[in-house]
Amino acid sequence: MNKKGMALILGLYVVLVLGILSSSFLYKQVNQSFISNRIVDSTRALWVAEAGLQEARDNLPDSSGDGELGGGSYEFTTDEIGSSGKYYEVVSTGTVGGIERTIEAVVSTRDVDASKFKYGIESTVAIDFKGSSTVYGENSTQPVPKKYRDPEYYKTNSTFSFSNLFSYSTTEVKSFSTYYNNTWPSNLTGITWVKMSSPNFNGNVYGSGILIVEGDLRVTGTIDFDGIIYVIGDLNLAGTAYVGGAVLAESAVDTTDLTGTCDIEHNATKIQAALNDIKYRSPQVVSWKELQE
Repeated sequence: MNKKGMALILGLYVVLVLGILSSSFLYKQVNQSFISNRIVDSTRALWVAEAGLQEARDNLPDSSGDGELGGGSYEFTTDEIGSSGKYYEVVSTGTVGGIERTIEAVVSTRDVDASKFKYGIESTVAIDFKGSSTVYGENSTQPVPKKYRDPEYYKTNSTFSFSNLFSYSTTEVKSFSTYYNNTWPSNLTGITWVKMSSPNFNGNVYGSGILIVEGDLRVTGTIDFDGIIYVIGDLNLAGTAYVGGAVLAESAVDTTDLTGTCDIEHNATKIQAALNDIKYRSPQVVSWKELQE
């Protein structure tokens, strides 16, 4: 074989080797890119599953839901553990690029308990009953006579704590309340926080839920409210009022005054209905794990 033939064979050999090396390098790069993308998608799927867990927490006690986030999707289910209504198991699956990751968490709600609200009206000072004020319980014999004040359903000179009653601090409750300054709309629902700079309120109050008043309050209008009214200040109900639930006054003066036509019914069912709106706020994750296939 002459030199030209040898050179051709050698050249072809070199080209073949370089081609093999290039193909191997390209395959390695593609494979590494594929693996990297899978790792990224897997990480994203985990965080999307976390988003599902967060939505489940925000929507307790709803049993299921789904959504999309950042090019991925999630599905979650929620099941109550036991019958106390305190613990829930949430299973959330996040999917990104065909990769699924599933997490399981146990979520705990706060210990809100209607039995802590033992009275129709409770005050840290004496209660001065005037006018046609009536205080009774939901199981009292109907019709209740005017000026009937059942001592089982009111308490004077009491000691109670906002955080113990609601299982949240005032700061926490204020953060997720609908906030008003010195007034509020006539129809209330949910959790309402009102800061009073002037004690006199001449309007009407209708609705349900939890009404928290920061400051002294004197109402001369009409109240028709189911739930809990909590006044951090002095209270004077001088108008016409019906409250089904509980009224509490954290007062610093000598008396809490009921000077109008007040009809206060201690009603545990309505108290619990009001507390249910606060119970599921800021639930805590007490355990977490990833489920493996």
